[in-house]
Amino acid sequence: MRRTLDIEALAPGGEGVARDEGRSIFVPFTAPGDRVEASVPAGGGTAHAELLRVLSAGPARIPPPCRHFAIPEAVSPPAGPGDVPHDRWCGGCEWLHLAYPVQLAQKSRALEETLRRIGRLEPGSYVLRPVLSSPQPLRYRSRAKFHFDRESGRLAFFRRRSHQPVRLRECHLLEEGLDGLREAAGPALRDARLAPREVTLVWSAHAGRGAAWLQLADLGPAVRQRAESLLQAVPALQGLVLSADGHPPARVGEPVLLQERVPGDPAGGLSRSRPDVFQQANRAANAVLTRAALSLLAPEGEDALELFCGSGNFTVPLAGCARSVAAVELQGPALDLAHLDVREAPGAASGPGGAAAPARCEVRFYAGDALKMAQALARERGPAAPRFGRALLDPPREGAKGIGPVLRDLHVPRAVYVSCDPATLARDLKGCVAAGFRVAEVQPVDMFPQTHHVEAVALLVR
Repeated sequence: MRRTLDIEALAPGGEGVARDEGRSIFVPFTAPGDRVEASVPAGGGTAHAELLRVLSAGPARIPPPCRHFAIPEAVSPPAGPGDVPHDRWCGGCEWLHLAYPVQLAQKSRALEETLRRIGRLEPGSYVLRPVLSSPQPLRYRSRAKFHFDRESGRLAFFRRRSHQPVRLRECHLLEEGLDGLREAAGPALRDARLAPREVTLVWSAHAGRGAAWLQLADLGPAVRQRAESLLQAVPALQGLVLSADGHPPARVGEPVLLQERVPGDPAGGLSRSRPDVFQQANRAANAVLTRAALSLLAPEGEDALELFCGSGNFTVPLAGCARSVAAVELQGPALDLAHLDVREAPGAASGPGGAAAPARCEVRFYAGDALKMAQALARERGPAAPRFGRALLDPPREGAKGIGPVLRDLHVPRAVYVSCDPATLARDLKGCVAAGFRVAEVQPVDMFPQTHHVEAVALLVR
């Protein structure tokens, strides 16, 4: 049924919230202060509505710059050449219509509420620092995952809550180089007669080139020949990683890219990326995140344990100030990249037994499950048992359930937890408090402008 609604606030998941006859109604692509017309499901209780029209705009609303971000209102951007209705309502952005300061304030509120509701951490029991903004609210992504639309030969995102492709002709989240690579890659994949299920593109502004990960149905000789022709057709592609179920990944060209740790500052050091290995998509905000995490950790002169080290995002910066680093990650290409980055860092030297050491810091890598390895280290006894003055962990979205007792048994006095998911962070911090730690500070960082997602760094003190 059609209803006229006044949007009062934003929900933690990014939708606008209105009240209608006692019901809470969630409406996507709306802003506080908007008056909208929406299609609301019949019945009682909470409902998710479909936005039909914006009747009047609230003070937080701004005109979205992208043709694919459709808002049914007079200020919506005009359709571009070749646009059709189903190439709008893109699910890549949620808040392209919201002023950036409003986005930041909402992320801080949502994080605080999640920590209170799930973690039982009351506001005021810890210091919530002001959210650190992304250096670029637009054009910030150096990597992105796409779907390949065979019919049009274009890379696509899906429409919101749908598997209907939005065949992209622009994306204002992507760095200019990555957006250009996206535009070239779709037609080139069709011409090469490749039909990947998913395509991940990575761009290096430092190298001026990119790499791709193609998830395919098979990896036969004909597929590899077509992949070679794809590289020849797209000069901006430096290399490919090809994967298919039941086959080890295959490399074509050189898919490992050198990236500046601080974009625009090569003197700040380089790191390696590969399209099939997770790394932060917002490299400028990642530099902000790294500084914030190390500032809270205060690892100078300490023996540090790094859990979930991945491809070494924090390892080299941590090694620049700690006395030693024990870094743990599952065996695989991410750990290989971390080894190389540490070994080739300025002033680095190789240590025995797989260790790599910058001149003033020994870095030793452990291949295995991070929590199990940490538990094993905690069980060691005697004068030679490892003890750590600091711990840093950066787990995947599912978090690190049970980390509190592990840090307690390791006798770590100070730890930093980096999280991309407030819900699992809140759950795990609750467990850390039960294990004898205090949550001293929490630092939100905006890694994904134009979406509701927020990164957080939490400082734990025994």
